[in-house]
Amino acid sequence: MPVLDGACATMKIREKSTVPIIMLSAKSEDMDKILGLNIGADDYVTKPFNPLELIARVNSNIRRYMSYSSIVTKKENVITIGSIELNDDSKEVSVDGESIKTTPLEYKILHLLMSNPNKVFSIQEIYEKVWEEPAYNADTVTVHIRRIREKIEIDPKNPKYLKVVWGIGYKFEKQ
Repeated sequence: MPVLDGACATMKIREKSTVPIIMLSAKSEDMDKILGLNIGADDYVTKPFNPLELIARVNSNIRRYMSYSSIVTKKENVITIGSIELNDDSKEVSVDGESIKTTPLEYKILHLLMSNPNKVFSIQEIYEKVWEEPAYNADTVTVHIRRIREKIEIDPKNPKYLKVVWGIGYKFEKQ
């Protein structure tokens, strides 16, 4: 590299970002590899290399980075779990980047569950938190959950996110 060597460039990138870094180098000594990985590289490939292997390593690092960064992200009133994003400022929900329509009650239920991933709420708890009154007719929660699943799940009968915990209630599962 003309201005910075790979180690300096990696350290500068790591000051501001967690983007995947693969070092590609002619230096093949064990200490060079150890140094590169210890200063922040995610992978280290030495020359000569198989181009198909390099592509596989790039794809692997991108896949890992995207799955870790999209598990649960909260920033500026936006909750993202997997491919579902809930924007509390605009009161919008999107799945795979595509906006979906929710009723105000569906939105409140989704917000409650996504704000507390993996926490199990009983039907009564959901009713009392969303409707803000004692749970007189908690069966309505089940109907709303079914409608939410139809909107956000690929297969509503085999949900990936909005799970039932039999005999207890519901939870929004982070992957």
